[in-house]
Amino acid sequence: MLTTVKIISRSVNAAMRNRNVRLSLLLILGIIVISTALLSINVVGKTHNYSIGDIAREDVRVPGDILFEIESETRAEKGRVAEAVPLVFDRDHSVLIESLRFVDVLFDYIDITLREIPPTGTEDRTFQLITLKAKLPKYPQYDDRVLYELLRSQHSPETRQSIKKTIIHILDNGVMPAPYSNPLSIANRNVTVRIVNSPQVTDEISRSIEDLKTLAEINAEVPAVAAALAQRRNREELAIVVSIVKTLLKPNLFFNGEETKRRIEEAVRNAKPVTGVLKKGQTIVREGDTITTETLNKIDILNTYASSTRINYILGVLLLQVSFLFVFGYFLLEYHSRLLPDRKAPVIIFSIVVVFIFYTFFLSRTDNILNSSIIFALYLPIAAVTMIVATLFNIFIGFIIGLYLIFFSFVVSNGSLVVIVTAFSSAILGVFVLTNVERRTDFLRGGLILGLINSSVVIGVCLMEEYSLYDTLRNIELSLANGIINSILVLGVFPLFENLFGITTKFNLLELSDLNAPIFRRMLIKAPGTYNHSLMVANMAEAACKEIGANYLLARVGGYYHDIGKIEDAGIYIENKITDKRAKTLSPVDYSRLIISHVEKGIVLARKNRLPEQVEGFIREHHGTTMMTYFYHQALEEADAAGDSGTVSRADFQYPGPKPQSRETAVVMLADAVEAASRSLQDPTNVKLESLVKKIIYNKLNDDEFEYSDLTMSDLNKIQRAFMRILNGIFHTRIEYPDSEEVQKLEEKVQNREDER
Repeated sequence: MLTTVKIISRSVNAAMRNRNVRLSLLLILGIIVISTALLSINVVGKTHNYSIGDIAREDVRVPGDILFEIESETRAEKGRVAEAVPLVFDRDHSVLIESLRFVDVLFDYIDITLREIPPTGTEDRTFQLITLKAKLPKYPQYDDRVLYELLRSQHSPETRQSIKKTIIHILDNGVMPAPYSNPLSIANRNVTVRIVNSPQVTDEISRSIEDLKTLAEINAEVPAVAAALAQRRNREELAIVVSIVKTLLKPNLFFNGEETKRRIEEAVRNAKPVTGVLKKGQTIVREGDTITTETLNKIDILNTYASSTRINYILGVLLLQVSFLFVFGYFLLEYHSRLLPDRKAPVIIFSIVVVFIFYTFFLSRTDNILNSSIIFALYLPIAAVTMIVATLFNIFIGFIIGLYLIFFSFVVSNGSLVVIVTAFSSAILGVFVLTNVERRTDFLRGGLILGLINSSVVIGVCLMEEYSLYDTLRNIELSLANGIINSILVLGVFPLFENLFGITTKFNLLELSDLNAPIFRRMLIKAPGTYNHSLMVANMAEAACKEIGANYLLARVGGYYHDIGKIEDAGIYIENKITDKRAKTLSPVDYSRLIISHVEKGIVLARKNRLPEQVEGFIREHHGTTMMTYFYHQALEEADAAGDSGTVSRADFQYPGPKPQSRETAVVMLADAVEAASRSLQDPTNVKLESLVKKIIYNKLNDDEFEYSDLTMSDLNKIQRAFMRILNGIFHTRIEYPDSEEVQKLEEKVQNREDER
């Protein structure tokens, strides 16, 4: 865990040292402040001071959808809810258990008494009765005649069961001590019976108040109940059952006023308020009209809405945007070199987003133009913004910006589903529709694709919202126009970004990749070896960048220009066959300094030819801080032979850097090293080439040359495979063709054999 924290901390610190990252985070914070302020204005409007009978001084319109509570109807609804809550009665299960226990006690003592005092054959059971009563508990008070009859008949198990059945039946239905007195003044006659004091049964039973009976009412019904349950019993046995049941019956059903009140309060608390809606753009009163009671009530609602700061709403919006800041900040800290390829990128993106925010805000407050959510969404240039960002920089930053624009559009439209669906479609399509743009006509193609797909989205929305055929066709036309207009808008602003901000676009890169340019013709003449080397580096870098998802066009152009500094002293470089006489007289230190100087000479030449800063980066970074080991080793040998090794400094043989700052410059560094080293191989086989590529990648990695490039191990593996494909195509084995003389001799030999036959 601690190690992970350290790694994260180190990554954050490294990223925060980047000026682009610090500037980007500051501008993101600015966007959050601006958008939150605008959204706050959007929910807080002006108030209107009128009384009944006043003349309206202006049109009063609803600034946005307002949901308000109708208090009178809410009170009535809560009253209805309270009346609907059933009365709560508790049925005490322990009363039943106690009654059944008394039945068992009674019959158990009868058995004991009969065993202790057996019958004498006479009908006199007085002594038995006295003994039995002495054993029985004081409660209940059994009838002597009933006890006498039970002793005389020596009772039967069926009698005991009949008594229990009757008690269970009656007490399960419940017995009230007295008629219900309605202490809470509730008109509802429905009842909920809860079973209490029962470890097993916890059910609640729905009843009607009319079904609940008092003890007096139940006593009158006991004979009928006993007769129904104790079938085929004679009159004497039935009388015994009835007498004992009445003796043991007690009230077990009691009104629970406290629980009833609690349930009523809970139901009232959970009752949804009755609401009404004032729709956005709805006219409450027109200028010159008289203020009535109805209109004044609506104006009061508007004033309440307007005067409220909507703190919860604003805090919610702010929290969502801060969350976005953290998400974007994570990607920024983790992939800043990929997201921010140019120092101008943060400012340009900030400007575009702010313009969109203000445009969307003022558009949302234009009532006369926007009369539907679809039209509002199609008036938003979300696709244009994501097209510009994705094309100028990359799809990653375009995608993130698109998500934020969707969020802002959704909030400013008061949570319209139509807006978020249409905005999502436009934003995502804007990111991907121009990913492979290479010609300016591709913008129109992308706009048409955008319009067609948005049309299908609009058709789906119109079907869901049940739009008329006329409105559906109008919205389809607007969708097509939206796609084409967005593409034309992007096409129109591109020259502005190219010239005003000096942004390197795909079109700049395509123009720079023209090998007929004067600088390449000069290189071909003065440094043909460097020219061919640059072509190979460009091809290898392009293939590798395609594999890892980097800007392959930029890498190709960077490969073309990375060694233009060699044009001036072309004769000292081995690829140009070393024709400069200085090569034989220069010391290792001087030779090394001369070669290292091609970087600065390349920068001078790049600025003279007005190359973009991104292309300059390839010239400056393609060697990083690597050592010229050949000349360093040579200098050490000479110093050792002279016995003065202390005079050799590593700094004289090391490129000044910086190390590659992007994936593209890192790939060109590798391609440059691999291409140059591959030409030194004798009899290059696949195994030798693969070993060479792996060695170069490992050495660069071991020297921390990729420290700031964001290359991963997975990227390096993909780069290796891409390089191998190119190298295998260059160094593939060719068959040895025979010369014409050998063919002629063999032809004559075969012909002579035919003649002999």
